[in-house]
Amino acid sequence: MFLFALSVIDVSILSEGKVIPKNTPWVLTLTFSLSSSSDPVNHVEINLGDSASFSTYTTDGAFNYASVSTTSNTITLSAFTFSPGGNARLSFRDVVISRSEGLKNLSVKLANSTDTVNLSVPVVVIREDTTVPLKFFHNVLSERPVLINEVVRVRGVVSAVFGNKTYIQDTFRDTVAGLVLYGSIGVNPGELIVAEGEFEPYRGLEEISYPTVLYREVVGVPEPVVVDGLNRARERYSGVLIRVDSVRFDTTPLVRVPVGENVPIVDRYNNSGNLYLDRYGNVESFPPPDTIFDLVGVVDEDSGSAGNIYRIVPREPSDLIFYNSVMVLSQAPYFVHRGQASTWKFHLSSFNPVAKLRVCSDGITPSEMGAAKLGSRSPDNVITLADTACAEFLNPAFTADTLTLSLDPKDVDSITVLLYSALDTADIYRRSVFSPRLYFTTPISDIQAYGEDYSSNLVGQTVVVGGVVLADASAFSTSNTSTYLWDGTGGVNLYSSQFLGLKEGMLIVALGTVTEYNGLTEVLFSSVKVLGNGEVPSPTKLQKGQALNEDLEGHLVRVDTVMVTSPPSYAGIGKSFTVYNGTVPITVYVYPTTGIDVSQIKVGDYVSITGIVGQYDNTPPYTSGYQLLPRKSVDLMAVPGEAYEAENLEVKISRNVFIAGRETARIEVRGPKGTYSIRVYDGMGRLVKTIVEGGGAGIHEWDGTNMAGRRVPPGIYALVVVVNTLEGSQKVVRPIVVVAK
Repeated sequence: MFLFALSVIDVSILSEGKVIPKNTPWVLTLTFSLSSSSDPVNHVEINLGDSASFSTYTTDGAFNYASVSTTSNTITLSAFTFSPGGNARLSFRDVVISRSEGLKNLSVKLANSTDTVNLSVPVVVIREDTTVPLKFFHNVLSERPVLINEVVRVRGVVSAVFGNKTYIQDTFRDTVAGLVLYGSIGVNPGELIVAEGEFEPYRGLEEISYPTVLYREVVGVPEPVVVDGLNRARERYSGVLIRVDSVRFDTTPLVRVPVGENVPIVDRYNNSGNLYLDRYGNVESFPPPDTIFDLVGVVDEDSGSAGNIYRIVPREPSDLIFYNSVMVLSQAPYFVHRGQASTWKFHLSSFNPVAKLRVCSDGITPSEMGAAKLGSRSPDNVITLADTACAEFLNPAFTADTLTLSLDPKDVDSITVLLYSALDTADIYRRSVFSPRLYFTTPISDIQAYGEDYSSNLVGQTVVVGGVVLADASAFSTSNTSTYLWDGTGGVNLYSSQFLGLKEGMLIVALGTVTEYNGLTEVLFSSVKVLGNGEVPSPTKLQKGQALNEDLEGHLVRVDTVMVTSPPSYAGIGKSFTVYNGTVPITVYVYPTTGIDVSQIKVGDYVSITGIVGQYDNTPPYTSGYQLLPRKSVDLMAVPGEAYEAENLEVKISRNVFIAGRETARIEVRGPKGTYSIRVYDGMGRLVKTIVEGGGAGIHEWDGTNMAGRRVPPGIYALVVVVNTLEGSQKVVRPIVVVAK
């Protein structure tokens, strides 16, 4: 809303469609409102400027009866009466602005017999692909005010993800700018994405709130932009991945660099800034070194009454580059189960050859330290300092090597390994800020082991669990955290009253208490640590006639080609319906936050479903109420035609997410001798393309076109492969996702 207070004419002009793509026909609507104290208006002139044109117009309200004259870029309305307290609208159709991207002001003149008022209405010209350059969101005196609270489309490369905050940066046309997308959107560093949402700055940080991802493509994580001095790591680079060399911690004494607090740092020019360890990052609290270091991270902002606070947030331990100590590039594994013998490997790196290395821990015995290996080399010395055992390697002279520790079974939650190094044999040891932590978790199968009432035998006990997240937490709730964790032995629900943006595929460890909620075993966690990315297991296929039960609770399962026997109906906050797996009924529960559309599912349809086995049963002994919980749209697929069950028919798709017309899906079919049909159907069960009819198995392709050779719209499609043999027919259904450019 743009307000203008005048002595005689008092008007406000609301501009709709004030973000216009360059060289693209668009609609621009201006709504005029006269205050009740204003004088009438009977003349209006609007000039779009030399770089703009329009084809037609429409009027409404007081403008309906005006005399109108136009040129390619101007319009004049006269011979009408625009009364005080009234409204009028004018819409320009097929507006084309050919000027370069940026702020443009349209000239508006209103007049009556005694007064003339000249106003300007701001319009932001954006890219022809309808995305807004990210630098516009930081231009406080020009484009930014116009964009606030507008729904806009942006594109950029993901440089970092911390919980619900995704940092993207724009590297087009040699312009570097960044932005934060707020919300659980399921993208990863290195993806080029196009997203749409509302621009809502928060505490100084430029954010798009809860955007929808329209396009994604892996292009690689951008290299950090080298910034010469902390004084430059400000608004210009907000949201951008940068590198500042030769920084040190301020003189304030610190025992450890804390997580979740702004820690003062100083560069070589004595400019001040802040280091911030995000709780969702992979950098833990560490003792500050007494030397300079290079710092890589995204520029974040947290401004309030204390003023504008800019800070640099590292993503990984390797973003802290220390030249006189050892770095840990990777660790495997991140955790093992309690009571299990284990072997750990740490890939070490140093910018300068290491003359001495000392490895210490108070959780590892001297004999275990004696068995440590640096490459193939054994320790030169094993010493004990208080209760801490240390292995010393003298003159290893490495810049990269692998440290291996083989440990006996442990009954602890975690063990920290401390690394000390020296660059000269005469130097004292310096402790590395990289301290690997070894986690020892309770197997989920032990947590799911149940007694007479089917409740966990560990109810009330505090446990550490580790595994891969099976579903985005936002799929089941956006107000609290409820998702499922898999560790190879079983699955369990993770719950917290606070919402954390855990995402499918995250490898985590969590500390919590085992509880039961309406028959569902949960770990009510108090803390969680994201360790990296893991691999989501393939779903377990249910056999015909197999029911959901306690032993499957928390498992990711799949049921193929089952008939819907009850229509979706409201149940709690979601909808449920029933399918029959052979003669066994299965309840499917769909949360509204999954984005799954069940409006077209009807009785008699055949579907294939992937989901997590949950439970809701408030009556002891908690042996019923099992539910199949799909996580996302691709988990629920309509199966066209009659239902067949595949026995030895295999279908693999090497690219089942692709751009129609630009890429192809490679379909590998293996099975018995017979005649094959390979067809593609849309989500409504309508035939889109016949790839093979009466042919054989082998390798086939689909380029994303329909029977007429036209590209299909983006969406989820069903690939249906049927083979007819002398023994009968078999069918396999697989999803294929077509995305936009």
